[in-house]
Amino acid sequence: MRLRIYGKTLEELFKNAAFALAEILKHDAEKILKNSELKPKTQKLKTKSVDINSLLVDFLSEILARSQISKFVFQVSSLKFEDTSLEAELIGFPVERFDEDIKAVTYQDLNIQKIDGIWQTILVFDI
Repeated sequence: MRLRIYGKTLEELFKNAAFALAEILKHDAEKILKNSELKPKTQKLKTKSVDINSLLVDFLSEILARSQISKFVFQVSSLKFEDTSLEAELIGFPVERFDEDIKAVTYQDLNIQKIDGIWQTILVFDI
């Protein structure tokens, strides 16, 4: 599955990419993430990579692994960058099953750029 992801800031781009991942896993993820009746689980995520493109793949791959292990969909509540590392706080909500199986986040066509003041990239998920 090939998507174009946008953000006014680099943080927003990463958050939007994580939201896209959640929406692919569970088609009504937005509804689940806003459901106040579910008991969310908060998790910290730290990762470091060689460059910003690798950081995005590593970040999403970690979220994907946590989703599959715990049967949760996650949203990013906070995100802090420092060069090519990041710290994030994730809020996870339980799901019974996923609608789609993502095997991997790939590097295909990945090239984070700022064009006309908007951060953007192509993301390809191996389904």
